[in-house]
Amino acid sequence: MKTGSGKIKKVLKFTASSVDIKDLHQLTEHSEGRTAHVRSAPGSTSTIRNGTVTMYTEELKGNLFGIVPITFGPESPPPLDVPWAFFTNVKLKQAGQFGGTLTVKGLHNTIEPS
Repeated sequence: MKTGSGKIKKVLKFTASSVDIKDLHQLTEHSEGRTAHVRSAPGSTSTIRNGTVTMYTEELKGNLFGIVPITFGPESPPPLDVPWAFFTNVKLKQAGQFGGTLTVKGLHNTIEPS
C-alpha cells in the first residue's frame, strides 16, 4: 500500500460484509508529540454496515474464534481464506479502511500528549 508520503507498506487485505467492534478505541498520529483518540462508550459495540468493508492491515493480533491466540501480518498471513471468522481481544494496526457506515455509540474524540 502506498502512503500519502509515497512510502510503500506491506499489508494484508481483509474484506467483510459487516464488522462489530466492542469497546472501540482507535489511536492515530495527530501531530508531533500528540495522539488522537476515538473512543466508544464503555461496554458498547460499534458497527460497520451498509456495504463491503475493506481493511488494509499491517498487523492483527487476537484470539481467533475467541480461543486461538494468533498474529497475522504480511510476513505471516492466514493460511486459509475462510468465509467467516471472528476475533476477540483484538489489537489491530490498520493502514487503511474503506466502505460501509461506521456507527459509534457514545463517540468521544480527544487529542492527547503521546
